[in-house]
Amino acid sequence: MSSGSRSRTGCYTCRIRKKKCDEQHPCCENCQIRKLQCYGYDAPPPDWMQGKRSWKEIMVTEEARQLRTIAEVQYKTRRRSGQNRLEEEAGGASNCQQSDELTIRGKRPPTPESIWWDGGFCTSLPIHKPPHEDTRLLMLFLDFIFPIQFGFYPMSTAMDHSWLMSGLCSNKARYHAALSVSACFDASLREPEKINSIGLSLEVTERQAIAACGLQTIIAHFNQQRHAPGDGVRMGMQILEVMHQLLSLEIFSMLEGAWELHHQATMTLLNTLHTYNTPESCDEEEVALHSSPLKMALKDFSSPDTQRTLEFHVTCVIWVDIIANATFGSPSHIPRRFDYIPYLHANGLKTHGIMGCHSSVMANIAEITCLVDWKTSQLRTQSLDTKELSGRAIPMAARLVDQVQELEQQSVLNMTTREAESRLVTLQFACAAQVYLHVVVFGADTADPELVLRVSRSLQMLEALPNGLVIRVNWAFTILGCMAGKTLYDRFRGLITRIAAQKQPLGMTWKGLIVMEECWRLRQSQPELEVGCDWKRATKSLGTRILLV
Repeated sequence: MSSGSRSRTGCYTCRIRKKKCDEQHPCCENCQIRKLQCYGYDAPPPDWMQGKRSWKEIMVTEEARQLRTIAEVQYKTRRRSGQNRLEEEAGGASNCQQSDELTIRGKRPPTPESIWWDGGFCTSLPIHKPPHEDTRLLMLFLDFIFPIQFGFYPMSTAMDHSWLMSGLCSNKARYHAALSVSACFDASLREPEKINSIGLSLEVTERQAIAACGLQTIIAHFNQQRHAPGDGVRMGMQILEVMHQLLSLEIFSMLEGAWELHHQATMTLLNTLHTYNTPESCDEEEVALHSSPLKMALKDFSSPDTQRTLEFHVTCVIWVDIIANATFGSPSHIPRRFDYIPYLHANGLKTHGIMGCHSSVMANIAEITCLVDWKTSQLRTQSLDTKELSGRAIPMAARLVDQVQELEQQSVLNMTTREAESRLVTLQFACAAQVYLHVVVFGADTADPELVLRVSRSLQMLEALPNGLVIRVNWAFTILGCMAGKTLYDRFRGLITRIAAQKQPLGMTWKGLIVMEECWRLRQSQPELEVGCDWKRATKSLGTRILLV
């Protein structure tokens, strides 16, 4: 056999990978070195190969695809490890020590209530557990976690898959943060008797600690010296990737309130990157134009993967910011230097490609929150002018009416499935935004005829949504439920019951139901709160900071 050629008598694994096999028996050395499962040479072949009429049929099976993916991930992991080996050898002892300090050996972390992970997912997981734990968890993230988190993000091509995997493998801290989410997911599925537990395990905590240590290193380097604005944004993007991944773990593991630390850090970082300039690196024209390095980077298409990564993480962080502020109010201690609302109106940040709702509707929700902030400041100084409040609300209400009408009249005949589903999600958010604005201007009187009409109409649309989309409209679901009259309570409860009965993932919708149940309880037990009881009062009464994403 000539050097570099592939033999038809090689092991099944090497033939599937289209690689040369050394034909050692009983297992080839190539597979052993790469920690791949060697399927051998002769009969009997693996069960999943049997019954196939040709080698071509074998090559297109899911098992063959998984085997090639494992090998690819292993290769990139080895390359990443080789690049960082000296660093790891020098810092391995200290990293281990820091990890020990951040975790308590032998004790499981607290496990708050959670039913994000449904037991039905167990049947979808890979049958053959890869021998390398990192590879297994990385595959879990690529094939299951990411699609669940970001159901509307395009990941249908090999290029999409490569973009995500390359981003993970090029940033060690982000890599371990992502795998901590996979480990959390995995722990929940492997403990069916604790299906309502969070899934935090020692491995999750340790990977989280490694990610936190790596994040500290990147931040320290970022703070060591002032960089040129472009370099500063690129380094800031590495920080943002890790912060967003850690934020993702907190959100997915249902840690009420714990997500806020990471979220506030991401918003502070965006403010920093927005104003990041050094006098010696900016010419007078740039300074005069008050250019923002962050805005310039978002418009820079010279490096498609880098630009895509930045836009993805910035959009995700802004999505969380809009929902958090609309639920709890804007935090007064974090000034918003990076005004993302114009970017949303211009569709420069495409939230519909992340969570389904079009950016223009998300911009309107953010503007309503700004109106809430203004109203709060006026009430604080006892200078609220109700006419001015109504005047500020009128153009917002008009935009929402136009958006709802446009969405309702859109034809779905030429839409893809994702576009049709995004339309439904956007319509649900737009209708909930109308309720949000009404409460801001007129109060939370559930007997108000206009509010009754809007909630009833929106509930009908909620009930008509495919089960898989209810998880994508949790904020809208909760806002509407909190403003529902008594006759509608059971219908809101029925939505969750129906989804649970069909073994569909509930996401955070069940916690949205907890918020509205508390709102209903407060109205019944304290009649004087009837016109002032909304989702904010309910979350405050519960003593929780539930993020309604």
